[in-house]
Amino acid sequence: MRRHDTHRARRRWWQMQQCRQMRQAAAAVMLVLLAMTVGCVCVAQQVGCAAENDRPGCQARMVAPIRDGVVIRAFDEPAEPWLAGHRGVDLAAGEGDDIVAPIDGTISFRGKVGGKSVVSMVHAGWTLTFEPAVTDLSVGASLRRGQPLGMVGHGSDHCDGSCLHWGIRLDGRRYRDPESFLTAMRIRLLPVR
Repeated sequence: MRRHDTHRARRRWWQMQQCRQMRQAAAAVMLVLLAMTVGCVCVAQQVGCAAENDRPGCQARMVAPIRDGVVIRAFDEPAEPWLAGHRGVDLAAGEGDDIVAPIDGTISFRGKVGGKSVVSMVHAGWTLTFEPAVTDLSVGASLRRGQPLGMVGHGSDHCDGSCLHWGIRLDGRRYRDPESFLTAMRIRLLPVR
């Protein structure tokens, strides 16, 4: 082989390497573009489905346990866990009024606490407590939102038999205002500054 042929072979090999690298780079760019396109389409479909499902408006997280229950005493969170406060809301109700499940959940307790009839249910780390309340459902029974849970009981000194006390506790520690779960909230995206 002559020197000229060796030089030509090296140049051809170099051109083939460059061509291979350019094809690999083009393939990588195409894969990235394809992934971005598929991702955008999937997100657009999910957003579109969510928008279609939410068209009538955002739904409140929970329903009131008493139909047309008027709050007669509001939630009053104490500054410290050991201080006095009102760790729930009192809804106007009479003995025998129906109680419905505010959210999907499971009956976790039914019985007496301090001589008062109490029913509790759990939902994803939340404990919802009703007093005075009685139920024929057994512990472990599953409930759907709006399904009958029991009835307002009697024998409570909490509000002289004219209300149902409803409390919500997160992970057995922090009490939350039940009224805040009864309001439909619209989600708004704000511009980034």
